[in-house]
Amino acid sequence: MIHSRNFWKSSHNLTFSLFLFCLICSGCARTPWTAPLDERQADSIVQFLQSDNLRAESCPESIDGDISLSYRNVFDRKNMAGYFQIISPSFIKLVVSNPFGQPILIFTSDQKSFQLINTMRRVYTAGSLYSYGLQNDIPLALLKGNWQDWIRGTISVKPSAITSVRGDAENRGSWITVESEAEGNFLRTHLLIDPEEGVLLSRIIEDDKGNRLSEFTYNDWESVGSCRQPYSIRVTGLEYHTEITIKLSDVLVAEKVAENEFLLTAPANYLQQIIP
Repeated sequence: MIHSRNFWKSSHNLTFSLFLFCLICSGCARTPWTAPLDERQADSIVQFLQSDNLRAESCPESIDGDISLSYRNVFDRKNMAGYFQIISPSFIKLVVSNPFGQPILIFTSDQKSFQLINTMRRVYTAGSLYSYGLQNDIPLALLKGNWQDWIRGTISVKPSAITSVRGDAENRGSWITVESEAEGNFLRTHLLIDPEEGVLLSRIIEDDKGNRLSEFTYNDWESVGSCRQPYSIRVTGLEYHTEITIKLSDVLVAEKVAENEFLLTAPANYLQQIIP
């Protein structure tokens, strides 16, 4: 016969152990990839990536269209809509308008410096994008990398940088892991490719310790010129619990744009702020 006190003590210990185990497991991030593919399957995916690279490089250098953007984190929440334009490699222009179509914010950047005109406050701001990001709690992961790839959903991968090719837990495609180093920073990027549709579904970026810096999810692909363009982009896994949702529409191949056309002139009688 089991002594009641020992029975309940054993049951309590077992319950606590199970609770602790579940708590630990719930805190562990589950990876969406599975075991490595065999050599034949992996080679097929790598060959597809090389052809995708060629297609990405042949995409028009400039596109424009309408954009709606939702940005939220622990500090703030913003919704905006307007017009965007990007040219290779990282020039971007964003014009945010009010419901009457009048511009209230005009932003341009080459991903190193930036210019911003706020017509509501009558302020012109320019300077270091990195410094501006630190002052405004913008996640560092958004200040580095290739904006062209992020927004267009393109891939620029050298076969020598690929460290693994694995399956997907939900059978959506194959995961390619790429390791690179830029400006002294090691990055590990996981790319979920759908070979049948020929598109990128997800891009997960990690640091050298495996900490997730950002995750891009791409949906609603449409043809723009000779290339495919995601019309829906969601960015998660950022600092400050930041989440960004981007919806594009009416995206077209734009006329060739000179880089100097992205330079803004401070309007007369505007307060000028320079950020070193």
